Amino acid sequence: MAFFEWVATASPWLWLAFGIMLVALEILAPSFVFIWPGLAAIAMAVLVWLAPGLSGQALVAVFAALSMALLFGGRALMARVDQDAPTNTLNARSKNLIGREAKVLSVNGGQGKVEIDGVQWPATWDSTAPEAEQWVTITAAEGVNLRASIEIKN
Repeated sequence: MAFFEWVATASPWLWLAFGIMLVALEILAPSFVFIWPGLAAIAMAVLVWLAPGLSGQALVAVFAALSMALLFGGRALMARVDQDAPTNTLNARSKNLIGREAKVLSVNGGQGKVEIDGVQWPATWDSTAPEAEQWVTITAAEGVNLRASIEIKN
């Protein structure tokens, strides 16, 4: 019973400090677990300030319910946000080059080499082969091989 009496007499500042500590713990270990009870503790600080006569059992129950509601609601929100995130092309570097301009270094029939940002890439041409030193636009990437179309630019 002593725990619930202690909670009932706790200051709103204690709840606020507990909430800030949990949010800081989330910053140190970013897992989106500690942020929700931290926000619940901050909300409890406001509740204890507005309604100071609540019992310790009621405060613990409200904190637990609020923590669980924020946890499940926050996880659902994060899942929706993650669905809208663009696909990661970290391990598909050539996919990032689509739409970029490249300088033709060499031509050998339907294939050749182009340079983008100082890096040489093998390329094939969408239509007629360009001439060396001509600029092309990258239209597709298949592995490390780029497909390019001629752009009128010298």
